[in-house]
Amino acid sequence: MRIAHISDIHANYGSDFNNTTFEKAVKLLNALETDLIFISGDLTTEGLLREYEYASERLSKIKGKKAIVPGNHDEKNLGYKLFPEFFGNTDFIRTDGNLTLIGLATSEPDKADGRLGRNRHRLIKRGIEKKKDLTIIGFHHHLVPIPNSGREHNIIEDAGETLDIILRNNVPLVLMGHRHVPYAVKVHNTLLVNAGTFSCNRTRAHFGNTFNIIDIKHETIVISVMNIEEGKQRKMVQFTPHDGCCINRYYEENMRID
Repeated sequence: MRIAHISDIHANYGSDFNNTTFEKAVKLLNALETDLIFISGDLTTEGLLREYEYASERLSKIKGKKAIVPGNHDEKNLGYKLFPEFFGNTDFIRTDGNLTLIGLATSEPDKADGRLGRNRHRLIKRGIEKKKDLTIIGFHHHLVPIPNSGREHNIIEDAGETLDIILRNNVPLVLMGHRHVPYAVKVHNTLLVNAGTFSCNRTRAHFGNTFNIIDIKHETIVISVMNIEEGKQRKMVQFTPHDGCCINRYYEENMRID
């Protein structure tokens, strides 16, 4: 199974959105023949109607099944009322074969901060109870601090309770965005993965615009980062949930996983 994880598109008619980068990213993405594209929020910049219309038109160029959750920018200016109209439910449980995907909205109207709350925690537990071979949880805000993303803020308010539910149930994979930097780290038996920004001009240092490619085969999860400008991908993490083996190029540079 191959999943593309993209985030932080920031479609608008101003300086935030880079349409040239978006078009190049779409060509790279469509050539990958993915089984699913998960989009972890911030499709728009100000949550305005014309931005939602633009984002919807832009995303129509991406081929394949999509699962989308909102980000904090999507909930600005009553954007939280528009998201369901354009992209469906903000919270969902989807099953596809042996995969359960739990998508959640961590964003709140006109706030940069996020939270899940008790009802979404219950939704996580309902999804876990389906006991599929692979359970993935996805939302916008991050659960742990992300290196190379500046001074820390906007971790979800109930990150501790959320992380506890995830770790106690050995959820293998959690997908997030928000900080415009690709990153992955293993905590207990869970791999926490952040995607960088797909097409926003607000990139950090030399990270540029990126998206993640998740390849799942024979109980092994490999996360690669696609550099959109270069058109090249680089393996970042290799993780085997059943025995907890994890090779992370951020911290084990001498371990070759090409």
